[in-house]
Amino acid sequence: MKLLDFDNKCVEILNDLPVVKSRNCFRSAINHLNQAEKLFEIDSSMAAFRCITAEEEAATGLMLLLQDMQYANAVHLKPRTHAHKVAVIVFFSILTQFLEDHFKGSVYELSVVNFSGRLLIKFKAEMIINGEQAIMIPDPPLNIELRHEGQKFSFRKQIDDLVEKHGQSSIIAHIKNLANQRNKILYASHEGYPAEIQITDKFFPAYQRRVFAMLRAYLMIQPYPVIQPMVQDSIDAFLSMLETINLDGLHEEF
Repeated sequence: MKLLDFDNKCVEILNDLPVVKSRNCFRSAINHLNQAEKLFEIDSSMAAFRCITAEEEAATGLMLLLQDMQYANAVHLKPRTHAHKVAVIVFFSILTQFLEDHFKGSVYELSVVNFSGRLLIKFKAEMIINGEQAIMIPDPPLNIELRHEGQKFSFRKQIDDLVEKHGQSSIIAHIKNLANQRNKILYASHEGYPAEIQITDKFFPAYQRRVFAMLRAYLMIQPYPVIQPMVQDSIDAFLSMLETINLDGLHEEF
């Protein structure tokens, strides 16, 4: 499996962390990706299943970490439930779209950087200070609050756009459909039994990016014992999206 130098560094940092289940889930995810790559020419269905399992293992590791660190409402996360595991990367895409919608043009560059075995976020902002472009590096990296007049965001616009894009009736229906993909690979139905599936060249890289996106998030949370606002807000918005908890006073976008 070909990795960016930065992702190789992330794997090194991961391997040096204390041996706990959340960390082992990510190591398992990377192993599944490695095994999937070997299977594509032999058994594309099992290769695809390995990729799906890699994503689910990474999502499990992230949820277990949040529970171990006792973030508020993390007890409602369900790391053994396929829908919750699939929903993690769905929420990542929603949050990424939100940041692009709101900060594209006002921030030249947003990147994750490695400083001595810790991941931090670097913003190259539009503002000029003392004749130089401003660079901001929050530490802890997710010690950021996204607010509109004191209200948290619902991400409703990004959720609705995603639902419409995939032709689903709701975000819950979309997540359930994704969660059912693994079953279609493995199990028979009234129409017959699963045949070997056709996989495009984009399939494996997409799952690799998903796993390493979650790994980067993990490495921006695990080393920091404090409750980081952006992490807490993301947990709450994630559970609200799944209709697990009800959050009042969210800013609804249009």
